[in-house]
Amino acid sequence: MVLICFGTLAIIVLLMPILSPVLFTDASPRGALRHELYKEGYFYQSYFAIITEQDPQAERYHMFWYHWKSETGGTPFVCYSKKVSEEKYAVSCGTGP
Repeated sequence: MVLICFGTLAIIVLLMPILSPVLFTDASPRGALRHELYKEGYFYQSYFAIITEQDPQAERYHMFWYHWKSETGGTPFVCYSKKVSEEKYAVSCGTGP
């Protein structure tokens, strides 16, 4: 029973990066933000990033995840997820103050 649980957990962990492009598309603002993290090479962080909406009118979001390429680790980002077409959002991110 324990072996089955560990095997299932291992399969889920290994499939997470493969399933990210399917689960996180540019069709919603938060999905576009998570897809942007995936494209930057943060496969697992795209699942566990904390995304909060700062300003609904400006479509501004605050993202926090473990930024392992940075010296400090946790880097807050301010991102804008603007609607480009009916089913696509464009993302632009930068570090916040």
